[in-house]
Amino acid sequence: MTRTVARAALVATLSLWAAPASPHHSFTVAFDEQRPVSIEGVVTEVKWENPHSWIFVETKRPDGASEQWRFETQPPNTLRRNGVTAALLKPGARVTIKGYGAHDRPSTAAAASLIVFSTGETFRISAGGTPPPKEGQ
Repeated sequence: MTRTVARAALVATLSLWAAPASPHHSFTVAFDEQRPVSIEGVVTEVKWENPHSWIFVETKRPDGASEQWRFETQPPNTLRRNGVTAALLKPGARVTIKGYGAHDRPSTAAAASLIVFSTGETFRISAGGTPPPKEGQ
């Protein structure tokens, strides 16, 4: 009887540690590998959050109007481990981000694959499943 109670208590305790799985999407659900983008501009905001960080970049369209792009990228911990810190990736930083546009065509959302800073520093910042930039992109 004592062993049964102990086992039940152990199972109950361990079940409290089990974290619920959060819903997630694959790259191809939201983004189009046939729609490579390369956006040069100025970082206006960075959201360091899980499961994906977001980088907001203001760029100029060919007609001279401003356009705001938002890029999904890796979680904060992964970005930092890869060398992309808040001191480097911050509002005002001039960058070129390469990646893949969202399926909904008028959208200015994209999955980031590579970021190049004005200093020439380059980092692969792909979120899970994002392919590397296409040759010549």
